[in-house]
Amino acid sequence: MKRLDSRSRGLALLLVMWALFIMTFAIMGLLSLLKVDIGNASGMERVALASSLAFAGVTMGRNADFPVTGKPEKQAFPDGGRLEVIAISENSKLNVNHLLGSGDRDTLRALFRIWGLRDVEADTVLDCLLDYVEPGGNRRPNGAKAPQYRAAGRAAPPGRLFLSIDEMASVLNFELVSNLKENWREYFTIYGDGTLDLTTASPDVIRAVCRVGESSARAIQQGGSGLQDMDAVRMVMGLTEKEFETLQGQLSLGGKVRRVRSTGFFAQAKRTIEVIYQTDGSTAAILEWREW
Repeated sequence: MKRLDSRSRGLALLLVMWALFIMTFAIMGLLSLLKVDIGNASGMERVALASSLAFAGVTMGRNADFPVTGKPEKQAFPDGGRLEVIAISENSKLNVNHLLGSGDRDTLRALFRIWGLRDVEADTVLDCLLDYVEPGGNRRPNGAKAPQYRAAGRAAPPGRLFLSIDEMASVLNFELVSNLKENWREYFTIYGDGTLDLTTASPDVIRAVCRVGESSARAIQQGGSGLQDMDAVRMVMGLTEKEFETLQGQLSLGGKVRRVRSTGFFAQAKRTIEVIYQTDGSTAAILEWREW
């Protein structure tokens, strides 16, 4: 896939921002026709304005030319409206269903160890995760099945893969992770093919998948969208072509699943829309849509 140079990306973003300006002015004009006094808008009207900006930001973030960097693009508008839009590759997270389904304990163990879990704690969480998603009553040495969940006053594990990342918190002993890493949800996904998109991956995830040190992981993260091909990644890691062969199949520079988070502000009102969608270049299918 051809990657845009910085000048082309900058021009594309300007065009997207210009389109957003037009959309925002259209929203303001509509409110004017509806006799809404923007300066003296009520609380509900301000929330509606913030929601309209957030929706416009989703449209902007889903544009193919919008930069997928994990950094917020900010814009201020007349009459007090503001907008922040962040786009990341959902493939830059660990697909927990893919890892558990393929029996890859090593990547998850590496991540848990990076976060400070001891070996026995990491193995306990891993056994419990696997016992949760696998059907049957056979319990792993450090795992938990229906009797252990009943004793803890919890519903029995369903014996299927996770339907959401939040569901991971239902796994017995997962508090060993959540107590150490409050934002653990940001590192996992249930979407994608299991390959890791390095363009917006965190250093912790890069370390866990690539088995590299912190300095190499941060060098890859800083390269981000500027990495042109896998040979550039290999050189940053300091690996030979032979050493990189096995690892290369687990990595990518660009994914088909993206997450866009758009937050609109108007006076004291704030509304956020978060969308996860999958694209094949010509069409996009929405996988999740949340508003708050």
